[in-house]
Amino acid sequence: MGKKKLLKKLQDFFDADQREKERHVGDIKRILKKLKEKERKLQKDFEVCGAGGQSEELKQELDIVYAQRMKGVKIVKEIKGKDKDKDKA
Repeated sequence: MGKKKLLKKLQDFFDADQREKERHVGDIKRILKKLKEKERKLQKDFEVCGAGGQSEELKQELDIVYAQRMKGVKIVKEIKGKDKDKDKA
């Protein structure tokens, strides 16, 4: 195989890796959007509920959803940060 073919295959490999990362970021963003909607609904339910046993359950679920959403945001930032670092190199 010539140099051009090898370089083309290598470029295709790197492009495929980039497309895969972009697809993952897109999937994560869709999930984050759903989590944010759920978080808003829980927050609204929590405010309406007032004091009581159910409010503690809602608060705990709200905290869990918030933590999961923040993990997702962190992952997206890391992926995008790595992509920017690669572009600079």
